[in-house]
Amino acid sequence: MGRASRDDRPKPVAICSPVAASESENLRGSRIQLAAKEILAQAARPDRWGTLALMDISLRYRRTVIGPLWITLTLAATIASVGTVYAALFKQDIATFLPSFAVGLIVWTLIATTLQEGSNIFVASGHLIKAVPAPLIVHVLQMIARNVLIFAHHLVIVVLLYVVMPWPLHWSMLLALPGFAILFLALLGGSVALGMLCARFRDIGSAIVSGLQFVFFLTPIIWTEDSARGTAFHWLTLVNPFATLLDLVRRPLLSQPTDAKQWLLGALYAIIVAVIGLGCYAKYRHRVAYWL
Repeated sequence: MGRASRDDRPKPVAICSPVAASESENLRGSRIQLAAKEILAQAARPDRWGTLALMDISLRYRRTVIGPLWITLTLAATIASVGTVYAALFKQDIATFLPSFAVGLIVWTLIATTLQEGSNIFVASGHLIKAVPAPLIVHVLQMIARNVLIFAHHLVIVVLLYVVMPWPLHWSMLLALPGFAILFLALLGGSVALGMLCARFRDIGSAIVSGLQFVFFLTPIIWTEDSARGTAFHWLTLVNPFATLLDLVRRPLLSQPTDAKQWLLGALYAIIVAVIGLGCYAKYRHRVAYWL
């Protein structure tokens, strides 16, 4: 009886038993739980990442007289010049258009800057990630805290605009706080997801910068929702998540009403982005150091 040929030998068959599948699901669930606990534990330490953000700003603007207010002055000049021109072009009342444009541009600056820096956060912090055994989320929280502090400087422009062009004050202005919390959650999840993606594929960072410039013109900042009403562009305000998240902060600050649909959509967008960011953080946070 001849020896069986190599091709005739029985081949092993991979069998995925219910027990193995259950163990895989449990492992995935525990991985997500550990990632969530790590993020919450670090988020509860603002003394750590807040101090790092202050140090970052002080080092960046060392030996300057007014520090980050230079950015605020540049933004104020942009608002005054561009806002005046577009108010004339669109035949808008400048007392109504300029505050809306100013607050919209200030919030958009926070969004765009955070997402751009977030996409590069792990690459830019590569030397620290390799040298210091700290959770990766600390770098993201530090970056967002730095941009929030600069955003707070920009709010001086809103106060000055109110002095020059006052609008009615209403208790609903306090709704800007939960609106900002929703925006913060979306920026945190988006920064984590984009940071992981761009650490693995470096070219995506440039695409994000270009994409945000395109989205800026599709978001009602230099144009208003009322001016687009009845046109093909009005649907952009309904399907654009950036417009929804931006309005949850802008409209309360201007004492303008917000409906339940906007809040539900904004919360839904933020939760979806946060879940994506959590999934990326749970699966890839231990690989980032090898990608840098």
